[in-house]
Amino acid sequence: MPDQPDGASTPSPYTVAVVGLGGTGLALARRLAGAGLTVVGIDDDPAALVRAGQLSPHERPRTLTRFPAGVTDADLVVEAVPEPATVKRPVLARLRRHLSPGTPVLTTALTTPLTELDEAAGDDLFALRFLRADHLDAVEVARAPGASDAAAERVARILAAAGITAHQVVDRPGSLAPGLLLGLLNRAAWMVHDGYAGVEDVDTAMRLGCGWQEGPLAVLDAIGLDTARDLLSRLAESGAGHPAPAPVLDELIARGALGRKTGRGFHRYGPADGARRPAEPTAPPGRRVVVVGSGTMATGMAECFVRGGFDTTLLARTEEKARAAAERVEFALSRAGAPEEGRRAGFTATADRSVLRAVDIVVEAVVEDLAVKRRLFAELGAVCAPRTLLATSTSSLPVAACTEPAGRPADVLGLHFFNPAPMMRLVELVAARGTSEHNLARARAVAEQLGKQTVECGDRAGFVVNALLFPYLNQALELLDAEQTTTAALDATARAVGGQPLGPVRLLDTVGADVALEVQRRLQADPRCRAPEPAPLLERLVAAGHLGRKTPGKGTRTYLASAAAPVPASV
Repeated sequence: MPDQPDGASTPSPYTVAVVGLGGTGLALARRLAGAGLTVVGIDDDPAALVRAGQLSPHERPRTLTRFPAGVTDADLVVEAVPEPATVKRPVLARLRRHLSPGTPVLTTALTTPLTELDEAAGDDLFALRFLRADHLDAVEVARAPGASDAAAERVARILAAAGITAHQVVDRPGSLAPGLLLGLLNRAAWMVHDGYAGVEDVDTAMRLGCGWQEGPLAVLDAIGLDTARDLLSRLAESGAGHPAPAPVLDELIARGALGRKTGRGFHRYGPADGARRPAEPTAPPGRRVVVVGSGTMATGMAECFVRGGFDTTLLARTEEKARAAAERVEFALSRAGAPEEGRRAGFTATADRSVLRAVDIVVEAVVEDLAVKRRLFAELGAVCAPRTLLATSTSSLPVAACTEPAGRPADVLGLHFFNPAPMMRLVELVAARGTSEHNLARARAVAEQLGKQTVECGDRAGFVVNALLFPYLNQALELLDAEQTTTAALDATARAVGGQPLGPVRLLDTVGADVALEVQRRLQADPRCRAPEPAPLLERLVAAGHLGRKTPGKGTRTYLASAAAPVPASV
């Protein structure tokens, strides 16, 4: 069924046969043809050939045909039929009988090791691994043990000619960046399944809290919920440490909600795509605020409240700490352009605890220690006026455990600001068991007046962002500990192939290995979080004092270098 696009440009010196024109194969054919390569699209399904023929002339394969036509003369063959291995092996075996000697084969197998396919495919087998067919600027490429250097060079040249950056990786189920990302996406789906947080809240939290362009549930919609569910099922069976797919995926699939390709999944797509929910009426929050603490988070939050128009007092343990904190807040406000008169009128810092008696809102930002927070909330419950809103800014401790000694279940909640507080728009709003709707509305109004956006979730370890982020970092360290990648390669693939703003190693060194270890321990202790134990490498980093940015010159990279960790052979 040959098809020559009208007005086609001069053919590329490379001819690529794409076998299997489903979603993945069609996306690859479009990318290769759009880059000017000569593409032969092959499928035994007439409907698939028709769909491929409806592409624009610029993206349409030069030839569309049934197997085996077009295979023998190809410089490279891409096998893009669906997994599992039982489906791919017969196709690869058929291909092998028609290939010219030395022709490399790229399989799109993501969860199947090449060692399970190379007997059927032959020696020059490679895996082309990515997660989103709409993001093909960078991919991971794994090489079968018997593949020749000449075949590897040809694969590299052809991918480069298509404008695709190839990151060489070891052969493992899920590869590197795709497997890491799938783990995080699945945990996000479990949050929705558990009723712990809503779809919009989960996606907003990761966009604003981690700098994602799209939230994890929107990414699942882009992959396709049926595709993601099948990949997660195979990873769970592979022994790679992945939990089972969240049942909400099956529930949506049963309703025909497969994501973007059907117009609805976790989100709806179409004319109203991206429409924001209407703002809800807010409750008067009160103007008098006390921020308890004198560290980085406390001073940053105090700055936020002053700039938001609140009469703000920073309460420190000593007058010396209060003066030092006041200097930092005043300096920050001056840099932000706040008038000096306004700063003096709207902000004070003191160690006099009597300021707690006549206040509308108290937000604690003391050390992340449960015993310290409980003592503070016992004091707040005893001295604060009735109906004072009492909030903890804990990042990983249960809100109820921190606030229970106050004896005011209706008045307590979590307000988790992100560092640096003046710059980060996100605040996680966490209701404890008895928090009243009125006080939740007051807290939303506080955040709105500060120019922040709240996401709401239940009260369990890590809330939304940390409960998704730290297991991801933990899994990345397990890859390093297993010597399946290097720190540089892991960061590069996570950014280029996984679409992350920062690689996991750099991110870990930014937040601190000690913080990551403590959070991971708390997540693992809460069975609702389904979090694994801390990676042994994380334990060793902390024990060795290699905490990252807070210990200059002593982070993950330097620790592994000093330990003379073996580097995987080049692939």
